[in-house]
Amino acid sequence: MIKSEEIINRQFSRAFWGYDIGEVDEFLDEIIRGNERAEQELEIAQLRIKMLLEELEHYTGKKETAQEAAEESEEPPQKEAPTRPEQDDGSAAEQKDAQNGAPEGAKKEEVKMEPVTIRYAKLEDLDAVTAAEATCFPPAEAASRERIEARLKVFPNNFWVAEMDGHVIGFINGMACDRRTIIDEMFADANMHDDAGAWQSVMSIGVLPEYQRHGIAARLMQTLIDDARAAGRKGCTLTCKDRLIHYYAKFGYKDEGVSVSEHGGAVWYDMVLEF
Repeated sequence: MIKSEEIINRQFSRAFWGYDIGEVDEFLDEIIRGNERAEQELEIAQLRIKMLLEELEHYTGKKETAQEAAEESEEPPQKEAPTRPEQDDGSAAEQKDAQNGAPEGAKKEEVKMEPVTIRYAKLEDLDAVTAAEATCFPPAEAASRERIEARLKVFPNNFWVAEMDGHVIGFINGMACDRRTIIDEMFADANMHDDAGAWQSVMSIGVLPEYQRHGIAARLMQTLIDDARAAGRKGCTLTCKDRLIHYYAKFGYKDEGVSVSEHGGAVWYDMVLEF
């Protein structure tokens, strides 16, 4: 985000009729993008705080506000740092449970696993999925609340969540379309979905870090694959980073090289599963 000092000290070239309009417009666009990112990060942080307070109430039976929780702390309230999974940030298919492929000796905090249910997502899951997305991915790659809401409304039958003890702990979603590989416009426009589309895309898949390495991502992926097969589609398509190519290969996806997608400013690889 641009600092105030940078704005004050910014110098522009003078053109024949005054300052170079192109330079000024480019600088203003940069300010707008920075403010938009800051607003999105604030909204995600607020959702995360809300979920943590609800979880605290679940275990303590006491309802607290963010202010009350801060007042009871021995230290003054601080801005919470973004929560990031321990390992790779996944795929444009935004997968974070790929730690299933991590070495057996990898250290991870154990949690008590209750039965996990895979079901279609509902609009009521919006806050939970938004918070989970923000936890699993860096801001540049995480889908905003608005985009997740659009997906829930446009293709609810192509959106699943993993639920344990009444809480959403993982998710997978993706539009159906006639494109064999993913392009960036698909992340921004849910209306590109076509119920009769030949290909099932994977636009986002993630599992909260504390529930990874329990095969939940694999169950979510297999659910999507089975549904696509039953719907008579040609196959499934996703993009991932190079270190996760081997993970998706376990499901039958084939590496087709570097993708045209530049989602989040990263390098992605097209992975295609043909039935």
